[in-house]
Amino acid sequence: MQRTGGIPPRATPDVLDSLGEARRQGFLGSLPDDIVRVAVTGAQRLEYAPGPIGLRWREGPATAVVLKGVLRTYLVFPDGGQATVRYVKAGDATGIFAPRQPALARGIVALEPSELLLIDGARMKELALAEPRFGWAVVEEITTSLNASHRALYVRAFGSLRQRVVTAIVERATASGQMERGFQVMGTQHELAIAVGSVREVVASVLGAMKHEGLIDTRRGGVVILEPERLVAEAQAVIASAS
Repeated sequence: MQRTGGIPPRATPDVLDSLGEARRQGFLGSLPDDIVRVAVTGAQRLEYAPGPIGLRWREGPATAVVLKGVLRTYLVFPDGGQATVRYVKAGDATGIFAPRQPALARGIVALEPSELLLIDGARMKELALAEPRFGWAVVEEITTSLNASHRALYVRAFGSLRQRVVTAIVERATASGQMERGFQVMGTQHELAIAVGSVREVVASVLGAMKHEGLIDTRRGGVVILEPERLVAEAQAVIASAS
């Protein structure tokens, strides 16, 4: 019998393998494989360089699951100012889960090279109605986002500018999984000022005081964490005062 050679057929890659950390944590992390496969089938993968990005939220509900990178979500004030709502990382979901009123102006900016998985709103609704486990995952994600929003608005309303700066540094580093000594939080002082609702000159003064105290070091294009425990304690102080 003659044997035939050739290259064996390549196995079709499982879509779940391409989700990376987003499959093991966050919104999709607690769901079984069959539900996740249905949820992500036909979803659009989008890659972004650092900077402001645009999603099709104004065209209708859509959910973006972070596959890679760290992003900052924010509300836009009428005067152009911003209020940071949440820092999202791999596994987190952001976007609009259902039609909303009023339609608040909001945005998202990639703080590092990022990749998102955009799931259509109709698919989200269909699964939430058909699969209780998926519906509960949506509830948990919305609750997480709502808690983050309440915390951010509380810090913005009642925290000092220094507390807002410290909180922004801590949350950014935590989202990157690098809240440790020597980690450099990338971003200019102008970008940090926008995130905390201030101006560069004032934020530079705050950073200078923190550097003098040995909490951080300032370098071109970023802030280096020197005392992570003290920074975390200071960021938590404003929330602790409300309890």
